[in-house]
This record gives sequence, structure tokens and C-alpha cells, in this order.
Amino acid sequence: MPRARADRTAAVAFDALTVEGALIAPAILARIAHHQAEGQSEPDYGVPKGLTLRDEIARYFRMGQALFKELTASETPSLAAATNVVENLLREVLGFADLRRAGTKTIGDRQFTLTLEALGGRVPIVVVPSAEDLDRPSTHLTTDGRKRSAASALQDWLNAEAGALWGLASNGTRLRLTRDNASLTRPAYIEADLRRMFEADLFADFAALWLIVHASRFGVAGAPPSDCALERWREAGLKEGVAAREKLRDGVETALVSLGNGLLSHPENKELRDKLRKGALPLPDFFGQLLRLVYRLIFLFAAETATCCTRRMLRRRRARSTPTATRSPLCASARCGAPPGTAITTAGRGCSSCSPHSRAVRRCWGSLHLAACSRRTYFPISRRRGSPGKVS
Repeated sequence: MPRARADRTAAVAFDALTVEGALIAPAILARIAHHQAEGQSEPDYGVPKGLTLRDEIARYFRMGQALFKELTASETPSLAAATNVVENLLREVLGFADLRRAGTKTIGDRQFTLTLEALGGRVPIVVVPSAEDLDRPSTHLTTDGRKRSAASALQDWLNAEAGALWGLASNGTRLRLTRDNASLTRPAYIEADLRRMFEADLFADFAALWLIVHASRFGVAGAPPSDCALERWREAGLKEGVAAREKLRDGVETALVSLGNGLLSHPENKELRDKLRKGALPLPDFFGQLLRLVYRLIFLFAAETATCCTRRMLRRRRARSTPTATRSPLCASARCGAPPGTAITTAGRGCSSCSPHSRAVRRCWGSLHLAACSRRTYFPISRRRGSPGKVS
């Protein structure tokens, strides 16, 4: 039973949330979404006694939808309109009760432009008009004689200000959570598509966002910046990553021993045994070939997992956007893992989910071919006909 629960948690995916970089480990984000992370009780979020987190999140979801309609009432919302909606959303839905306007900040000879700040300045917020992208230079964020994007303006402040570790950037339709990060080439953030979330009634996506960026997750004013739930979640993810690498090393070692012994003991691999015995194939070279095969398998498994997750999200979007009455007959492929109602793309060749696998899943990896089907089952096939375990 615990195994099934872990698999279910790791498979979480959302349509309106984007995770870029290693801000918080995916496994920790999955636990947060399922209310299984540290510090996620009702009192931790300030929920009154007698109510549950789900009750409160459902109420705030409807409030957020009503506030977002104010922004979409105009085709070209101004900066003031976007700021007003973001301020109300943060204060009334996400619990930032002490929001205040910020303006221009100065550290040494550098100037920084912020829009809002909360919790005594430990949560800076940068807002731009809805028509502007968070990663594009904005005319509303001009400091030191050059324009900055909302993302870079926030990142510059977080990197320069010791009292702020986490911050938010928004244009009214998107809300991005980011952290102090000195790297300029590897951005890390969690971003919510508020328009899609509220207009498509994606309650699960909103619930995950609310659990992550609620005001209680940033700590309290006056405490050290690192004393907050977000930082503890991040540290937990880093520790689990170290543990996972240690387990991966053990798994690679076991795989090397199993593959090596299996290939050497196979009755049809006499030529391989003779080459090793006579020194024609040095042991370091044989070990290198085994190691290369193991890491290629790891790469293939990771790529297939990511592909399956992406395909599952696309199927969910297609199912919501395609009326049931206009869908084609069900896919008849026995291997296909697509949900009921997935349309057939080519008669007799399966649906849009499995037909790509039917045509081009086989790849050559050195001395073995590896094939994968949509159910993520992997099996070696020899280059020539004969036993799957024979090395030719």
C-alpha cells in the first residue's frame, strides 16, 4: 500500500503550473499538492478551527475567479489595473494582509524598482501590465538607464537584498515564484497561468498554487529569511536528491554485476568468454561497455517517463477541448494506454497516443536494440535473430 501511494504522488502533473529549474524538487511539489509535506496542517495555514484546507481553498478559488474577471473586463488592462488585481489577489486570496506599495529601492549606488512588498519587506513583488511578458524588458521598469523585465528586476533585488530570499512577479495573468539565485544562465521558478487556471476551472492547479505561495509559506516578519516553509521544502528536496544519487550508485553497481554475469554465463556467448580469457577484450573495456549500456538505459527510462507525462497532459487538454459527441471511435490497439475517447488517427494503426510508438520506437544502442511501448516496458532485442541475451 505505501508503494502505491508513493507512485501516485510522484505522477502528479498540472496544466496551469510551470516548473523551471530546481527551485523545489518535483517529489516535494507532489507531496505539497497531496498535503503530505512538512508544515501543512490547518493551523500552519491559519485556517480557523472547524474548517479544512479544502474548504478554504475552494472558497478562495471562487474569490480568485471573481477578482480575475476585473482584469479581463478590459481588452488592454493598464499597469494600474494589473497592480490592483494582483494586490487584491495576494491580500484577499493568498493571505498577504500587510501588503504595501514599494517604489524605488537603493542599495549602494544601485537602484531597484519594486511594485509591492509584504511581511516587512521579506516578500518583494514586481508587477507589469498584462500585455507584457515577465521575461521581456518593460518600459515601466527602467533603472540605471536601461529597461528590465519583471523577472530580472525581481531577481536583481533578491540577489542584492539580504533580507529577502523569495519573491513574486506578475503581469496579472501569470504569477511567478522565484528565489535568490546568482546564476544568470539557469533560471529557476514556479509559474502559474492564472488565466487558464480561472477560466478553465482548474481547481487542482489552483489548490497546488495556493498551498505553495500562501503568505504563511514565506515565514513571519522579523525572522531570518531562511526560516520559512519554502526554504525547508527546498532543503528537503536537496537532501532527497543526495540520497537518490547514493541509491542510483548502488543500483548502477547492481546492474553492472547482473548484466556482466548474465552475458558471461549465457551459453551462446562463448566467443565473449574466450576474448576475455585470452585478453583480446580487456576487462576495463568490457566494464566500459557495460557502464555505457547502463547509463543509456537510465537515459532512455528518464526520457520515456518525461514523454509519457507530456503525452498524458496533452491528452487531458485534448479531452477538455474536444466535445464528446464529435470524437472518433476508440483506439483498438491492445498496447495503447490512452484514456477512453482518444481519437483514431489512421485506420487500423491505433490512436494519436500509440501510433508514434508503433512506427518509430526502436533505437540502436551499441550491441543491443532497445524497444519501448507506451506502457513503459523495455526489453533487449539482439541485432540478429536468435536469443535476446546473445551478444553478436
